[in-house]
Amino acid sequence: VDRNTRNSFIDMEDVTRVKTNGDKILNIGKGLTDFNCFDTGIFKCTPAIFSVLECSAKQDGDTTLSAAVQMLAVAGKAKAVEINGHFWIDVDDPETFSRAEKAILTSLQDKPNDGPVSRYINRPLSVRISRRLVNHRITPNQISLFSFLCSVLAAGLFSCDGYLALLLGGFMAQFASIVDGCDGEVARLKYQSSPYGGWFDAVLDRYADAFLLFGLMWHAYADRTDGLILLIGFLAIIGSFMLSYTADKYDSLMRDRISRGRGWRMG
Repeated sequence: VDRNTRNSFIDMEDVTRVKTNGDKILNIGKGLTDFNCFDTGIFKCTPAIFSVLECSAKQDGDTTLSAAVQMLAVAGKAKAVEINGHFWIDVDDPETFSRAEKAILTSLQDKPNDGPVSRYINRPLSVRISRRLVNHRITPNQISLFSFLCSVLAAGLFSCDGYLALLLGGFMAQFASIVDGCDGEVARLKYQSSPYGGWFDAVLDRYADAFLLFGLMWHAYADRTDGLILLIGFLAIIGSFMLSYTADKYDSLMRDRISRGRGWRMG
C-alpha cells in the first residue's frame, strides 16, 4: 500500500482505497470515505484465495480480488505492506501510460553528480534517445561499445590536419558523450543494471578519454612540432587514468572506514 494520500499520480476516481490499523487491513474498496492509504495493485496470496473468491461470488456475486481481500480483512487475515515511497502508478489507458512514461523519463534526469553540460545539454538529449532505444533489442553494453567507437572516430578526426577535421571531431565527441549516458538510462529502464555493466562502461570511458586526448595532442603536435606538447599530452592521458583509479581507491578506503565508524567523506 501507499500511505502518501497526496500522491500526484493518483486518480481518486479510480484508485482502490484502503483503511489499515498498523499492518492489518480493516477495509478495502473504491468507495471508502474513511481510508489512510491506497492499494498499489500488488497482492501476495496463498491458494486459499480461490476458496475466498468462490465464497464472495456466492454471497455477493463479486469475483474481484478486492472483494476477496475485504472478506479476509473482516476475518483479520489480510495484512498490508508499505511501499515506503517507491514509485508506482496505475496504468489503465493511453493517458496514464503517457504520464507514467513522462515520470520515469524525468526521474532519469535527476542525477546530482551531473555537471552543467550533462544536466542541461547531454541528459535531456540522451533521455530522448533512450526513450526510443528501449523499444528495441539493444543491450546497455552494446550502447557502451557504440559510444566508445564514436569516441575513437572522434579521436581519428582530431588527429587529422585542418580546422574542419577538428570541428567534426568535436561534434562527434559531443555525440559520443550524449550516447554514453544512454547505456545507464536503458539499463535502468529495462532493469538490466549490473556491476559488470558499470565496470564495462567505466573501462571503455577511460580508454575513450585516452584516445580523444591522444588525437588532440597529435593535432597540436602536427600543427607546431614541440616536445612540450607531447609531454603535456601524455601527462593528460596518464592523469585521466589516474583520476579514475584514485577516486575508486579513495571510495573503497572511505567505505571501509565509514563501515567501522571512522573517517568522513566530503561530497
